[in-house]
Amino acid sequence: MDMFAPWPERIVRQNPCMNTVPCAVLAPVVCVDGEEHLVFEVRSSKLSWQPGDICFPGGVIEKSDSSPLEAALRETQEELGVSPSHIHVWGPLDYVESPVGVKIYPFAAYIDTTDFVISRGEIDHIFTVPLDWFAAHEPEIAQVELATRPGPGFPAGLPVSKQVGWKKRSTYNVIFYAYKEYKIWGITAQILDNFRGIRDIINM
Repeated sequence: MDMFAPWPERIVRQNPCMNTVPCAVLAPVVCVDGEEHLVFEVRSSKLSWQPGDICFPGGVIEKSDSSPLEAALRETQEELGVSPSHIHVWGPLDYVESPVGVKIYPFAAYIDTTDFVISRGEIDHIFTVPLDWFAAHEPEIAQVELATRPGPGFPAGLPVSKQVGWKKRSTYNVIFYAYKEYKIWGITAQILDNFRGIRDIINM
């Protein structure tokens, strides 16, 4: 290698070390009585993963999806019955790699209809929150501790090989918004705050 040769121009990507599942979601805004609202889903209690949790429309990026955005639009159509022709995408938000095992690519969009047909197998019900409500209410912030331990078959001869039990490594913040009887928290709240920050910059 010529140490003085120019380095090739390239797009910098994440060098992943976590075995996360790639997912995509839509942070959808609708107009309710002339006011901007965000749409949230309450997951069915019959689901095996995160039953009853509050989330944005979305899910796992399938091999048939050409991009994370296509996955977000497909999932929104499946869950809310809204065709992509009614979804006006503003742009991507910051992606989130979560310790719970998912990497989420969020997108902000405006939906020009509220005539939803909910997928009852996945969604119990939906609700909306005025965007102005979040500006007037500060979230609660708590911390979750992270720990590691060697998995089965971890190779010998490394310092961590002799570790017994869990070793605390770090913490991460978890955001909570309490709206009426709903708790909007975790990844959804993190995406929400990112969306609000970008909207504030646009509206300056």
